[in-house]
Amino acid sequence: MGISSVNLVFLFVCICLLSHMKDGEAVGDKYTVHITNDLGNNNQLSIHCKSDHSDLGVHVLRESQEFHWTFEVFRLTTYQCNMMGEKHSKTIQVFISNEPFLERCIGECFWSVRDEGFYMKDDRDGKWKLAYTWN
Repeated sequence: MGISSVNLVFLFVCICLLSHMKDGEAVGDKYTVHITNDLGNNNQLSIHCKSDHSDLGVHVLRESQEFHWTFEVFRLTTYQCNMMGEKHSKTIQVFISNEPFLERCIGECFWSVRDEGFYMKDDRDGKWKLAYTWN
């Protein structure tokens, strides 16, 4: 029994797709990143987020406001955001399509920007964990 040309084409396509994926990447999956201004004292937070594929522009959040966006993961998708508070400024990575990051961020990634730093909600236990400090 031989392999039909349709099966060979299908096999070729599968091999091509798999060769472009790395372990732990979620190629084709959709994610939403949420960033909330939890600085307090009515401090505004200016956010400028971008990846290699898109620039989301500058957004200014009042206290308790949230900025979010949804995207599809490419071969290696990384979003970084420059955050500027009243007294601080820092650029952090808010999404990385690798296994260690995706274990904490299942479909939606939640960030809380606070006076002491940047907290990410860990979906494994539902707790907020300090991921970056301002310094």
